[in-house]
Amino acid sequence: MLLSGGTTRQRAAAGAVLFLMLATGAAAVLGWSRVAVVGLSMLTGLGSLMILDVRARQHRLARHVRSLDRRQAAAESAASSAPANDRLRQRIGELETKLAAEQAENARLDDLERASYRQSLRQHVRVFRAEHRLGLTTRSAALQLPYKLRTMELAASHGISTPEVYRVWPDVDSIDLSGLPDTFVLKADGGAGSVAVFPLQRSSDGRYDVVGGKGTYSEQEMRDRIRALGRRARAPYFAEEMLLDADGGPIPNDVKCYMFYGQVGHILVRHVARHGDASTIRLKFVDEHGADYGEVAVGRKHDPSIPVPASLPRMVDVAEHLSRAVGLPFCRVDLYDTSRGIVLGEITRAPSGGNERFVRAHDELLGERWVDGSARLAADLSAGRPAGPIFGNVSEVHLYPATDGGRSPALFGHTVVDCAEWCR
Repeated sequence: MLLSGGTTRQRAAAGAVLFLMLATGAAAVLGWSRVAVVGLSMLTGLGSLMILDVRARQHRLARHVRSLDRRQAAAESAASSAPANDRLRQRIGELETKLAAEQAENARLDDLERASYRQSLRQHVRVFRAEHRLGLTTRSAALQLPYKLRTMELAASHGISTPEVYRVWPDVDSIDLSGLPDTFVLKADGGAGSVAVFPLQRSSDGRYDVVGGKGTYSEQEMRDRIRALGRRARAPYFAEEMLLDADGGPIPNDVKCYMFYGQVGHILVRHVARHGDASTIRLKFVDEHGADYGEVAVGRKHDPSIPVPASLPRMVDVAEHLSRAVGLPFCRVDLYDTSRGIVLGEITRAPSGGNERFVRAHDELLGERWVDGSARLAADLSAGRPAGPIFGNVSEVHLYPATDGGRSPALFGHTVVDCAEWCR
């Protein structure tokens, strides 16, 4: 049994031990004591060597087992982390795609043969913010646009219809709604979007319902609500005529003309079913002839079913005229198709605060028109056009109260010229 298993080295060692045992035993029987002692010494040494060999083998086996355990643990870890690795690879792919898109966009913006509306609009915002910081309000065409009453004065001077202004108040506490028609719109002269625009109808109990929206207010509650808006509703405050849609509806479609100093970029036709409820807004973008551009606005739902007003050609004429009068390479002229014809809503210098996005081809189309508008304005300024807004001589309207204070837009003054040369 001792010689039947194990490695060759183990069998050889076992054979040597057996031989020494027999030889030592024989020497002891024959009385050869010295030979027996030598044999015992050799057996002891060989046994020690065999014990050391066994221990070394045990150590190697233990290391091998530990190595196998580590490999198994690594395999199990890799198997358990496979979903995480897949997610990591997916994220890396997304970042690589985004990086490639950003690099392509940077290359496009660096290309002098390709313009960008968004890039131009952002620079436009930077410039009028710098004008504000430098205190150039009375000399900046852009800084004079956010005042609704002044915009009405400008339009009226060119013979363009504006809502009738019933009353103007210098501060919130002065607001007095008595004696006004049963329906009217309460507005702040300065403010973003429609947050300070309240179409109201007087109810039988003397309160005021929001037309086409939600809520009912007493006169004091209305004052409190305006006061709570802070800088989003800047004085003075005024009540104006409630415009009706051309078909008699309470909220006329809003026709927003993106103008580049006399040239249309595109026109946004917007329908609002309920005032103050963004979820009811429907819109589409068309060219100056009413042709639908399709889904060109990023993140804005397109509705091709919205009708284009029959008066669009006349609206385009009005927008072209006013955009030249404003004296900026770009502005948006908002018009309404109402029961009494085309009426100005407002003129905006930076739609959506300069954060609008359009698909690349459309962004470049508008960008090219911005560049062309800038060139036409620069040429007119060189030819003698007065800088800033030009007021016409059709009518002279002053809407600001005398007590409006030292920062009143009334102090901006009116540059009045015959605009036949510059505005038509």
